[in-house]
Amino acid sequence: MKRIAVGQLLQETNTLNPLQTQRRHFEIYGLGQGEAVMGRYGDTEELSGFASLPQVLGEKVEWLGLLRARAWSGGVLVPGLLGELVEAFTAPLRGQQVDGVLLSLHGAQAAAEDPDVSGCLLHSLSQALGPQVPLVATLDLHANLTRRMVQSADVLIGYHTFPHIDQVSCGQRGARALAHLLRTSERPQVSAWKMPLLTNSDGRTTDRGVLASLWKELVAAEARADVLSTAVYMAQPWLDVPELGWTLYQAYLGERPPLDPEAVAQACWQTRAHRQTPFLRPAELVPAALKIAGRPVAVSESHDATNSGAPGDSTLLLEALTETAIPEGGALTFCVDPLSVAQCFRAGVSALLSLQVGGRIDPYSRPLPLRARVRYLGRVAYTLSGHGGHNLPVDMGRAAVVSAGDVTVVLVEETGPGSSPRLYEAVGLDPRDFKIVIAKSPEGFRQDYEPFAAGILYCGAPGCATPYLLEAGFRSASRPLYPLDQIDEMSQAPWAGELIR
Repeated sequence: MKRIAVGQLLQETNTLNPLQTQRRHFEIYGLGQGEAVMGRYGDTEELSGFASLPQVLGEKVEWLGLLRARAWSGGVLVPGLLGELVEAFTAPLRGQQVDGVLLSLHGAQAAAEDPDVSGCLLHSLSQALGPQVPLVATLDLHANLTRRMVQSADVLIGYHTFPHIDQVSCGQRGARALAHLLRTSERPQVSAWKMPLLTNSDGRTTDRGVLASLWKELVAAEARADVLSTAVYMAQPWLDVPELGWTLYQAYLGERPPLDPEAVAQACWQTRAHRQTPFLRPAELVPAALKIAGRPVAVSESHDATNSGAPGDSTLLLEALTETAIPEGGALTFCVDPLSVAQCFRAGVSALLSLQVGGRIDPYSRPLPLRARVRYLGRVAYTLSGHGGHNLPVDMGRAAVVSAGDVTVVLVEETGPGSSPRLYEAVGLDPRDFKIVIAKSPEGFRQDYEPFAAGILYCGAPGCATPYLLEAGFRSASRPLYPLDQIDEMSQAPWAGELIR
C-alpha cells in the first residue's frame, strides 16, 4: 500500500483588485485538513480525479491529507496568509514517510510578500520531502509558470480545456503521472519554454478559435506512452508579476520532447495580434442587444469578471443599463455589495430604497445612486459543476433582488462565479425571462449560456479585468512583454525562452 500526501490550493489572483484575499475567503469555499481533504472534498474538482489513483496504480492507497484550501478569484493574499498556508501544508509531513504527493494548484496566484505562491509552496514541499519523493501537481490552463515552479515539481499537469470543464480528467491525468513514477522510479525530462506574450481570452478558447488545432496537437502528444504531460499555459493576464507570459511545458521519457518547443512557441507568437471579439463599450451595449431578435442576449461584462478576479462591483455597465428602456423583460445583472444587501435586509421585501450601489472596491467606477424596490431576500448558495468547478459548493452570502426601472439587480455579499446562470436561479430568477443577462466572465460563460441564448455580446471598459491590457498599468511584469512593448521577435526578450531542459 502506497502512502500519498494530497492537497489543494486554488485561487486565481488578480493583482489589480485592491481587495486582498483573507483567510475567511478560503473558509467560505472550504478549508479542510487531514482526513477531510479526501473524506469531505474528495469528489470535488481535481481531487475527484486524484481519487482514481488506487485503480490506476493497481493497489490500495493511504491518503495523508495536507490541506484543502479553495477561494474564489480575487486580490493578492493578505500579508502573513501565505506563511500560514505553507505551514499547514508542510507540518503534516514532519516525521512522516510518504511515497508520493499529489497537489491541485491554480498556478497564477500571488501574495503580498511573494508574487509566486505556487512556486513558494512547491519549493517548500520539495525541501520537506527530499528528492526521492515524486511530486506531481495539476494547474489551471491560465497558470503562469515560473522557473521555481518547474524546478520544484517532477511533473506539472494542466487543463486541456477553456472553458474549463476538465477538472476531473486533469486530476486523473495527474494520478496517472504519479502512478507511472511510483511504478518505475524513473523521473521524466522536462522542457519549459517561456514566451514574452500576454493576451486576453479573445479567440483563444480550446474548442474554437485561432489555436484550436494546437490544443488538439497537445492532447494527442500527451496520449503517447512516453509522454507524461504537454500543455500551453496562457497565463492569467491580470497578474502583474515577474516572469508573466505564456509557457509551453512538456514532461517526457526520452531525450527529446514530443513537440518542438521553438516551433510551438512561434505558432503561438504568430497569433499575438489576433482579434475576433468586437468589445462594445457600455453605452453601445444596450442598442446592440436590442437589435438581436429573441431573448436572452448573454453579455460578458469582461472588465468586471469575477471569474478573472475582479471585485464584481463595477457600475460602468450597470449605469448604462439603467439609462435606456429595455423591453422584452429588461436586464438582469448582479453586483457584489454587502452594504446595500444589509440595507435591503433592514428595510424588508417591497421596500422602496435609495441605494448607492457598487463602486466601492472597483477603482474604475463610483457608487451608482439607484431608486430601487426590494423584490426578494435570501441567499445565493448552490453547487457548481461545469466551467469553473466540479461539485464545488458556492456560497455568495445573503442576497437582495432589487428592481430599478427595467433592470433587476441581484446584490450579494461575497464574490463568486460570474459565469453560471445558477447564481440567478438560486434566487428564483430564470435568465430566459430577460432580454439582457449579464455574466461577469470573459469567455467561460458561453459553456452555460450559449445553449439557450439568442445572442452573445462582449462589453469592455476600464476595470480590474479589462480586455484592453494596455490600460491595465503593469509595473512588475518582466519586460519587454507583448503587447505592453512593441517587439517583433521573441528573441528581443532575453528573460524569456527556455526556462529548463
